[in-house]
Amino acid sequence: MVDGSDFSRFTEIELKAISLLSEDSRLSVSELANRIGVSKATTSRLVKSLRAKGVKFTIDASHGYPRAFIVTRKRHEGECYRLIDGRYMVIVKASDFNNLIKLINDIKDKESVYVALEPASTVTALPRLICDYCGGPINGLPITYKRGRRVYYVCCRTCLRELKRKLHAR
Repeated sequence: MVDGSDFSRFTEIELKAISLLSEDSRLSVSELANRIGVSKATTSRLVKSLRAKGVKFTIDASHGYPRAFIVTRKRHEGECYRLIDGRYMVIVKASDFNNLIKLINDIKDKESVYVALEPASTVTALPRLICDYCGGPINGLPITYKRGRRVYYVCCRTCLRELKRKLHAR
């Protein structure tokens, strides 16, 4: 949080604020003011002073997090996967959020962006696709059929033909 290790340039109140913010970086100005025992205006000036002295309010990210999962229409360099519906999933890793935002903004044809802070679990479960017509499992690549905004996944040409017939009858 602080560049360098020379704490002598900070006042006692600034050191107390740094300590509190190190414990909980989400403290509001009001809460920080209450915990330090000063007014909100003083706390606002305190935060400005800390920034002027080189204090950076960031978090350390480890193991390639944060990450962004970006859905695009075109293939991109780096870690990129083709999705079932023909679009692509680009995975962007950064050391901090500012760098992540820059990397996300560099991708011009993005349709949606999902940001992950950390892994939810270490267990990986592969999802199974189920045919939208017969309900059976889809082994291998599915056959896709797009109608309007919806994409249907079927297991075989027979299910595709029957799904089309069913949808057109509506």
